[in-house]
Amino acid sequence: MLKGRSWGAGRSCLIAADNAASTAVAEALTSVGFLARRVRTEAEALAALEREPLAAVFVSQRLGNVALASIIARAAHQQPEVPAIIVGTSGSIQEAVDAMQLGAADYLVGALEPQTLLARLRRVLDRKALPPPVGAGSGVDFMGLVGTSPSMRKMFATIDKISRYKTNVLLLGESGTGKELIARALHARGPRRSSLFVPVNCATLGHDILENELFGHERGAFTGANERKKGLFELADGGTLFLDEIGEMDVSTQAKLLRVLERNEFRRVGGTGKVKVDLSVIAATHRNLEEAIGSGQFREDLYYRLKVVTIVVPPLREHKEDIPSLIDAFISDFNRRSGGKIQGIAPQVLKILMEYDWPGNVRQIKNAIESASVLASGDTIGADSFADLAVRSARHPLVAAARPAGGGGLQVELGVSLGEAERRIILANLRHYPNRAATARALGIGLRTLYTKLREYGIFGRGADADSA
Repeated sequence: MLKGRSWGAGRSCLIAADNAASTAVAEALTSVGFLARRVRTEAEALAALEREPLAAVFVSQRLGNVALASIIARAAHQQPEVPAIIVGTSGSIQEAVDAMQLGAADYLVGALEPQTLLARLRRVLDRKALPPPVGAGSGVDFMGLVGTSPSMRKMFATIDKISRYKTNVLLLGESGTGKELIARALHARGPRRSSLFVPVNCATLGHDILENELFGHERGAFTGANERKKGLFELADGGTLFLDEIGEMDVSTQAKLLRVLERNEFRRVGGTGKVKVDLSVIAATHRNLEEAIGSGQFREDLYYRLKVVTIVVPPLREHKEDIPSLIDAFISDFNRRSGGKIQGIAPQVLKILMEYDWPGNVRQIKNAIESASVLASGDTIGADSFADLAVRSARHPLVAAARPAGGGGLQVELGVSLGEAERRIILANLRHYPNRAATARALGIGLRTLYTKLREYGIFGRGADADSA
């Protein structure tokens, strides 16, 4: 149980949801003294953000990605110290990743027990109260970007120089290199920093959905369009729109984007009136856009409109000297978020990690270090912390897959998300122990929590077979 049943102390929390999750979250919050302000729509949530100071904002995934992006961005602008927490529907890894990409402080599954929900909220609030993490040792933390190598220092200088201007920027680099962090740094240091930074991933949305999200729609534009909806261009007016994976945008949407960049105006879907906007666009892609132009998949005129300034982000294998600083920063971040006590990584393990090429770049090593921090048996990350990751460098295996006493092995590849690692660990233990009560005891969780997790994985009923998941 959480100590101090009145730790909410009359502070208000906003809950934007149109389903049963709203009631469950509200009851949990009021049980510890918070005032639960419940709204059902995006418009009501945006209005509530302007009325009173809040301790936290809970937003249901059911409201849709445009509403989520709008509410989270407005919260970050109106009340930057207030965490936004998304209440998910499916509990899938992709849904959680999408939530984090929108800028959420945490992602919760709707069926969470009240005490778990409150514990997660307290952790988020404590995290917000702490200063931001910086890389330890000789690392340099530049707006969340860590590194001391010549290529990183050159990139920091470029960001510092071009962020002074209201200009479009094109970021080129492999997946996982930190292009969104660079986009956020450009916005945070630039003349538009007092307005919103609005991100959208073009690869995750189909043609019609992407156009609707970007440009919005008028009432009656299509079946189900019961009211006017502002798009992300309007939301980002005065600020910065970040178009991630621009290379995946279809050609017809590219034409409409070009028109906005040329004329600073557009029409909503189903509308006739022009909407004026003033914003900067930062686009990012891992694709070779010049090859895409040659194959007819990307417009040449749009390419030159976007690449007023181009930043090429180097892959991690080209600046491996930054790996120690990155690891220090990720450990520091893990300790801050989770209350961990990890002091560092064993030298022999660091040596092998520096030999690995990291095809998933900074994102991959961040996931690996966070997973290893969870598995660490002491205050130093040793080879045993990677036992279930089966990491291999060009020359050595880091460590063979673990063989726990009394059972088979379990392998979790390097870079796999914590949610997926948790799922595999739970199902492996479920197969090993004679019943679910014994499995819950072995995992150190309550039986109800175990059943909740199994429902998330699509395993229903007490006799369901874990192997089917």
